[in-house]
Amino acid sequence: MVQAFTELEQKGLEVFVTSASDQFYGVKNTLPSEVFGALGSFFSRNPKDFRAHLLDAILGRISGYESEGGEENLRKLAAGEFSPPHLAILSGLAKSQAFFRDFYGKYSHKSIANTVWIPMVGTHVSQLFARELAYDQLAFFIEQSTRYVDFDKSKVQKDPRVMASTVAAIYEQSLEALLGANKETTQAVIEHFKQQIPFDKWLERQDIKVRAEEKAKQEVKYTRELRAKAFDVSRYLLPQAIQTNIAWIVDARSLEFDIAAWKGHPLTELQEAAAAIERNAGQIAPSLLKYTGKNPYYADKLAGYDFKERKLRGDLPFRPGSSHFGKGVDILEYNADGLNSVLAHVLKRHEMGGTFRECRERIATMQFREKLAMLERIVANRERTDEKLETDEEFDLVKMTVEIRSDVGAIRDLRRHQKNDRSEPLLTLASGYSTPATIQEMHPEVQRRFREAMERAAEGEARVARQFPFEAQYLVPMAANHTLTMSLGMDQLQYLVWTRSTPQGHFSYRQDAINLAEAAAKVQPWLLGYEQYPEGKSFAEVYANAPLKKLLRVQMEETDLHQ
Repeated sequence: MVQAFTELEQKGLEVFVTSASDQFYGVKNTLPSEVFGALGSFFSRNPKDFRAHLLDAILGRISGYESEGGEENLRKLAAGEFSPPHLAILSGLAKSQAFFRDFYGKYSHKSIANTVWIPMVGTHVSQLFARELAYDQLAFFIEQSTRYVDFDKSKVQKDPRVMASTVAAIYEQSLEALLGANKETTQAVIEHFKQQIPFDKWLERQDIKVRAEEKAKQEVKYTRELRAKAFDVSRYLLPQAIQTNIAWIVDARSLEFDIAAWKGHPLTELQEAAAAIERNAGQIAPSLLKYTGKNPYYADKLAGYDFKERKLRGDLPFRPGSSHFGKGVDILEYNADGLNSVLAHVLKRHEMGGTFRECRERIATMQFREKLAMLERIVANRERTDEKLETDEEFDLVKMTVEIRSDVGAIRDLRRHQKNDRSEPLLTLASGYSTPATIQEMHPEVQRRFREAMERAAEGEARVARQFPFEAQYLVPMAANHTLTMSLGMDQLQYLVWTRSTPQGHFSYRQDAINLAEAAAKVQPWLLGYEQYPEGKSFAEVYANAPLKKLLRVQMEETDLHQ
């Protein structure tokens, strides 16, 4: 249910957003982009709607940034008596729109649309919507975190076609089983971690600043970290139907594609989202969103599997996979001459000039120690905050294709690396599920509750899928085994490993990042400064003794609770 605002609040909010009542709405350019980003970050850790945070800002009641006169500001906004100073820059809007109409509509210069970015917000959207949005490589988004928001208090997506069918009851019962187990597991895990890391032990490991604070503040921080660590475990029981809030920015050209494709999406939620996004984004860029009609070609691609005939359209044979698998990374394709290629690309840009072939032929004549010296020079001045290996993309010109076997929750986080080309199958429990190590350490009753919820969800998904194969994905929990195939360059590879191996990250995708680093280093040992990968040793030992650690950086240290 969308939050209701008073008439006065609606009028004040609609100075900045396209609607104070719609599920989807645009953020007008009356709101500075910095403010949009700040308010978006608020609801990544808070279940309130973006508009509610915006209203707090207007009324001066954001914690730590309180101010007086908020009610009067709201009244003036609603009455049109107060306009933000930056509204003056919009005086040429009509001429700009005429220019866009001439060149975009008449000549189809879509590059114009790439320069116009549209901020959007979606409230009460499912994880399946968030997944679809992630595949737009030019959509940058932030959503509620499963670590900081109690999703037990969220609503769930109830597909209208399913709810009008004979499987409506099993659909609801499956969701109830998962959410009930999620609530109970969260509390059990909090108590489990309290015993493992009691307050006094936790406090001993804090820095001087925290130890000097009042005990009440220390206890708040301790409780927050306990809940975050518990949510990381209990999120395995969250179904894809769980609703979230998401804010994103996207260029008008990409948004046109999304709308046209999603209008033909097999999920009703995505179809309705496309219509609502078109309606609200059109208020921000009415001259740009022109080619948004349902695209039958993309609709066929999105729903291209004929489940009744059990084959892909085009008569490609298909048999659903049913084997269970565990965590791991498989290298599907890689450049066997990766080191020579990387150095040739770098040299061509920085030193030699000429053609790539000439550069590679020269590099190939060098000894490995000479090549290692070049790598060491490239990263010699690199600091922890230097994310990229090069300011351009020489390292990303050398690609690797990998398949990561993990759980749905971890894949949810890994697919956000949008510079990588990604693909994944439909979500299902047919490939089994992962049980967190913490659950395996706990009382057998907690384990039984977890197992029964998974079994109930698997049964419900299988029954719903007979009629509604796409909608059945709403019942799939984060614990379900899943795969993500990615093609990525060496710069993106090291970036993913570094950012996802942080000790404060989720333990599941952190293990995926370490697995990826190990698998990549085995076929490209130069990433760690080796000419040959050391056999018969653990990756921890291989990395500890690596001759080069500033290129493929892995965060192997541990921490007790999340900061």
